[in-house]
Amino acid sequence: MIEPQVHIAYAPRGAGLLCAMFWFTQHGHVYGWYTGARGRDYQASYFVLEQFEAARETVFYRSVGNDLRGRWVRVTRGGESPLANVRPVPEALAHELAQLQEAFARHWLLYRSEAQEADIAALQAQALPLLDINVHPQRLAQLHKVDPLWTYSTPGADLRLVAYLGKCWSLNYAPR
Repeated sequence: MIEPQVHIAYAPRGAGLLCAMFWFTQHGHVYGWYTGARGRDYQASYFVLEQFEAARETVFYRSVGNDLRGRWVRVTRGGESPLANVRPVPEALAHELAQLQEAFARHWLLYRSEAQEADIAALQAQALPLLDINVHPQRLAQLHKVDPLWTYSTPGADLRLVAYLGKCWSLNYAPR
């Protein structure tokens, strides 16, 4: 199984989950998934960065909504343009990407609709609200806590990728 890189950004006394994402590189392309605050709502999308490490310009694609096999768009700083019946994730990789997303969300995220009493109590014990999407209370200790932003990144993760996406995606999170 592929070992993805992870990045989490959480504003516990503000918007809550700004960004939760994972990614991995295969054959020069980056494949992954992200979710985070977008205004007062949350966005979730799969993504592909073609030739992220190459000398030529990187191409950023994202799924519309949280649908790996649905519609996709090409994203530029100028906006988004739909892809006509094209999915940039090879079918051989799609199943594994979907499994990684499920495992990542189960490990790192707590959705309000799935919260148990113990989860709510664990958040309340740290004076944290239960929002639509939360960092799982069992993972909070892994975050680097510097107010107002708490973060976690896989050791050695290439955060240039997060900075690149932060210039193009529509999440509230734009790291420097």
